[in-house]
Amino acid sequence: MKSVTDLRAKLEGFAARHAADKVMGGVDPQRLLNCFQKLRQAAESGNYRRFALEDQKLHQTIVNMADVPGLKQAWSSVFNAQNSFRIKTLQQCWPDLSVLFESHRPLVDNIASGKSEEAEDEALTHLDAVWFRLADATEDQSLPRDSLSRACAYLAFHFHKPIRLPELSHEIAGCSPGHLARLFREELELSFSDYLIELRMQKGASLLQHSNRSIREIGARVGYADPSRFATHFRRRFGLSPSEFRSRLVKVPKRPG
Repeated sequence: MKSVTDLRAKLEGFAARHAADKVMGGVDPQRLLNCFQKLRQAAESGNYRRFALEDQKLHQTIVNMADVPGLKQAWSSVFNAQNSFRIKTLQQCWPDLSVLFESHRPLVDNIASGKSEEAEDEALTHLDAVWFRLADATEDQSLPRDSLSRACAYLAFHFHKPIRLPELSHEIAGCSPGHLARLFREELELSFSDYLIELRMQKGASLLQHSNRSIREIGARVGYADPSRFATHFRRRFGLSPSEFRSRLVKVPKRPG
């Protein structure tokens, strides 16, 4: 199931990017917003079959908006391969449908705003989160079973969000905060907070090199509401301010090991 979800994520990330580009080019996103509204109504009704249908329509609308030859057929094949499993496990994995509904909001908002990079990122994050929940609930063997691997797999896709060690340890890693903190130090030679900062710094450095977004925007995208805090952590990690780093187009130094 993981390989199918990965393929679907790639297709939907591609579709989300192109759909957002279409919006920037003048395409009206109202049809997508209408689908999102119907998904909200389905979540409020608590009807799982209705929600599954509206969820499919929303994702299909994104694919249609992208308007890329062959994409709809490829996406339909992958989606249908996963659909029966998805419907059977929907209620088991999401007893509160509002949680699953809200996980679509960043994706829809970024497409409707014409933000292609953010839309692609959110599509990948959304599908990864869905897989993680499905695999965890069904004991899929493709999900990492040791606490540190589970935590790192989750952080790889959610580092830009507010994450606290207690919630990560209990809800994702399945162990105590103290035990998870000890695993980070012993296995990775970094504290939990330093590991999270490192993920954010590497992504921030990549965005500085490969996008024209402002430093404030990049800081926000990697989890910093305060740009000065982002700059402080960045200088501490790379020895340069974000603006200096960008102007020199330096190669990102990797940590040893």
